[in-house]
Amino acid sequence: MQLPTFDELKDLAQRDPEGFEKLRAELIEECILSSSKSNQPRLRGLQFVIESRRRVAGSPMKALLDIQSMMHDSLFELQQALLGPRGGCEPAPASTRILEFRPPLSSAD
Repeated sequence: MQLPTFDELKDLAQRDPEGFEKLRAELIEECILSSSKSNQPRLRGLQFVIESRRRVAGSPMKALLDIQSMMHDSLFELQQALLGPRGGCEPAPASTRILEFRPPLSSAD
């Protein structure tokens, strides 16, 4: 199925909210089915969480902010997993010699 343009989706949502929701569900299902079999259960679980957040949010804007926060938290967790607890910096080995560099003396000194 081809994704409609933004303007087409906006028009559909305004004149036929039920049709819009039906199309949205079909597009989401198509996306999940197009992923690997091993990813599908996780994607279905994620979609369940998203739908639950949308239902309890009370408004589309609150739903957007809740889902955006959820995505931000997930990205942060991924970053922490990739970089480790120290932000990717490893401590210097104990045998490392650290040199101190002093600024050059000015001609006024």
